[in-house]
Amino acid sequence: MAEAATTNLVGKLETDVEIKASAGQFHHMFAGRPHHVSKASPGNIQACDLHEGDWGKVGSIVYWNYVHGKYT
Repeated sequence: MAEAATTNLVGKLETDVEIKASAGQFHHMFAGRPHHVSKASPGNIQACDLHEGDWGKVGSIVYWNYVHGKYT
């Protein structure tokens, strides 16, 4: 019987995104309400799910579903 292969992707992803908000508003959304990011950028971030901990708390584990590059 063949074993199922699992792939772990670990690394760093950076991008430049123009936002129309103050630095304080931006920080508040990412630090305290990351689940709102998909509403602010639906073309890039598709979803954000909490796996462990509490929204906006240090040490929480958040799963991001995003599009990298052009999706056709």
